[in-house]
Amino acid sequence: DSGGQVNATCGVGDASGVTALMLAASQGQEGVVELLLQRGAEINQQSRAGGTALMNAAYHGYERVVELLVQRGAEIDLQASDGDTALMGAASQGYPAVVLHLLRAGADMTSRSEGKSALQLAKENGHAECVRALEEHAAAAAEAEAAAREAERAAAEAEATRHAEALLAGE
Repeated sequence: DSGGQVNATCGVGDASGVTALMLAASQGQEGVVELLLQRGAEINQQSRAGGTALMNAAYHGYERVVELLVQRGAEIDLQASDGDTALMGAASQGYPAVVLHLLRAGADMTSRSEGKSALQLAKENGHAECVRALEEHAAAAAEAEAAAREAERAAAEAEATRHAEALLAGE
């Protein structure tokens, strides 16, 4: 390995601080992304504007690169300087497969950038499939939360009943 600085940055102005990993991710270069990660590229390094390789891949709809970065430990909910996340980028640009992948990996739907969520961005930009994916995920999450609360309530009630029966039996 006679390589150079794998985390070196380039660019000017708002584009400064861009790494080779960020650039490869923004162009969907899965093999290059893998090679850079193998060579020690910092997966969560942020540019001057706060962008990451994951945000770049998501914004441009490169599902396989998103999957690779997530598998290799990219922080899903990092926010850029303006508050954008990878999920917001995918939703605003209309990439439902990427949106679904990020949601399944645990992306936070409640994050906001300039007061707007990923769902609002998808709606504003007319990306119906992204809207549907986000709404279905939110509904499923709410359902799971309600089921968990009900299970907790039932367990607490059963414990209280056992306790009361033990007290009555001891009289």
